[in-house]
Amino acid sequence: MKERHSINEQVGFEIHRTEHMMSRRLEAGVKAEGIDEITLSHGWIIRFLYENRERDIYQKDIEKYFLVGRSTVTNSIQLMEKKGLVRREFVECDARLKKVLLTEKGIQSHETIENMITEMNSGILEGIDEQDAQVFLKVIRRIRENIEKS
Repeated sequence: MKERHSINEQVGFEIHRTEHMMSRRLEAGVKAEGIDEITLSHGWIIRFLYENRERDIYQKDIEKYFLVGRSTVTNSIQLMEKKGLVRREFVECDARLKKVLLTEKGIQSHETIENMITEMNSGILEGIDEQDAQVFLKVIRRIRENIEKS
């Protein structure tokens, strides 16, 4: 008789598997649009910058928001600068600080990717009623909170 995995083992695996499938679909869509120089992590940073355009964003803000180290963010921003997606600008009040800004190319790339995400999100919710989707969101947020606590 085949041994069944516990619910504890299945939840983490299913989250990982779903995230992987979504990532692959997005990567394929980005490649089809000809903006495949943007990695998934660059896409998340671009989105963060886009959603926070009304305020100054510094590297430390990106580190804190994504819970990643300084060197990781430094490398990502440098690569994104080379690709023309972002630029860094000195701040008048403190010459040591540089804010991170999206370029026009970064803005256009974000808008294209957002359209893809909206389309994908509509597709993944097909056949799922509003109440089930709300329960899912409640549970997944609770899982994230539990992970943050541990």
